[in-house]
Amino acid sequence: MLESLLEPLPPNSSPHVNRLLRSNDAPLDSEALVIRSIVSDGENRMRALDAHIFHLQATLAQLSQRRDETVEHLRVHRAILSPIRRVPTELCAEQSEIWNAPMAAWFICRSWRHYALSYPLLWSSVTVSCYPSWYESETQRLLSKLQTQLFRAANASLDIHCWYGGNDPDSHLLGLVLPSSNRWRNVSFHVNSGKCRLDWLLPTSGKLDRLETLEVENFGATTFPDVFTTAPNLRRVILTLMPNTNRGAPIYLESIPIPWGPITQYRGELPGARQLEILQAAPNLLNCALEIAEGSNFIPPTDTTVTLPHLRRLCLDAAAFHLNVVAPELEELCSVLGVCMVPLITPLIQRASCTLTRLVLWQCRLHTELTDVLRALPTLSYLLLENRHHREEDGVAFFATMTISGTDSDVCPHIVSMVYGYEHWDKYASKDAFISMAKSRFRTQHALRSRLSRLRVFKSASYLEHHEPPKLDMKDQIQMLQDEGLDVAFLGEQETTEYLSRRYI
Repeated sequence: MLESLLEPLPPNSSPHVNRLLRSNDAPLDSEALVIRSIVSDGENRMRALDAHIFHLQATLAQLSQRRDETVEHLRVHRAILSPIRRVPTELCAEQSEIWNAPMAAWFICRSWRHYALSYPLLWSSVTVSCYPSWYESETQRLLSKLQTQLFRAANASLDIHCWYGGNDPDSHLLGLVLPSSNRWRNVSFHVNSGKCRLDWLLPTSGKLDRLETLEVENFGATTFPDVFTTAPNLRRVILTLMPNTNRGAPIYLESIPIPWGPITQYRGELPGARQLEILQAAPNLLNCALEIAEGSNFIPPTDTTVTLPHLRRLCLDAAAFHLNVVAPELEELCSVLGVCMVPLITPLIQRASCTLTRLVLWQCRLHTELTDVLRALPTLSYLLLENRHHREEDGVAFFATMTISGTDSDVCPHIVSMVYGYEHWDKYASKDAFISMAKSRFRTQHALRSRLSRLRVFKSASYLEHHEPPKLDMKDQIQMLQDEGLDVAFLGEQETTEYLSRRYI
């Protein structure tokens, strides 16, 4: 057995396999069966080599060399089965910044270069930067880039990103962008100046038929002309503040006429009084994320109630939990909360008069008060918890409480999907309690209990760059749950970042 494993891999005898190794062609079904057989043989060979490496230290060096050869053998054959060979060329790159996405696609292969040049959506994200008149070389570069983009974008809907520093855009730049306003789909303004007016937008009035999203990042006293109230398809609005480091306190948006009635998605970081005005003017909201600019200094009026009859998802900062919002159709609540704010969840849900099915809590801490909140939410089917300031005894107690046994005392017995983030995890006791909790929910046979079908674990993003991964090894337990059929996995840094982005709309 050992002697056969030490032999080099035989060369490929099939001309079809050799052809696939030298090209980017996708295999035929019959060829894929052959490749899968080669991969399967290679995987079996690698497992056998691993076993001998473990038991036969004397031959470790030679076996390791053969294993490396096998891994490479698997890699090149797996590449033949890679889904990238089947990805339609029109999906070769996402729309991102105006220049980078099409350029990146050029370097993949000849066919992708062809489609990067001819596929309009890749060129539809346009940046308009407002430079001083003396910055002529930069203006000329932007003009050349913009001309190319608009030509390649053809008649596709456009995403316009305006970086505004106080100077109006160059007239030649406006001459290219404004005539295409009937194709603007998403428009964002990043304003970093003092008091200013955006009157150059006036020619777009009555022409924004495709506009769906308006986003404004502002720490200047900016005044917008009334051009958005006539946009019939505007549904998503984002109004956020940026810290004004030069002046200390932020300067809030002065004027931006928006038709709030049809808006279905809103995210805002504004003073509390302004947030109340917007909520009262937007009864058709489905998705809402609120941050109160004054923070804990904001005290909402007790006689003001906002009714949002269609709201499905609500994301709040701690200060916004004091708002009196009635939302009978609310399904998901999302928040970044410290432990002292957790008791505010239950009163908010009671005021909303809703049946919550999804709860997302960032920067939370496992604590008895959190358990009390979850116990009052028996209808939850999805739970995301990012555990901050971890204490071992709290973790053991919390996961023990979350373990179900088929009795009426079970906490959230209908959870089918769970995501758990941790700051650090250095002890085995809470780890074992976590695994026991997952097993109890996945293996449940109780007729009135839902079965956990999806579990994700991640390390808090704030510690990804500055801390080493924990030494705690859970691979065996996770593998066991995977073997039993549970969809469970650790999230990498990119996937964790994607989860973090979902804190807002």
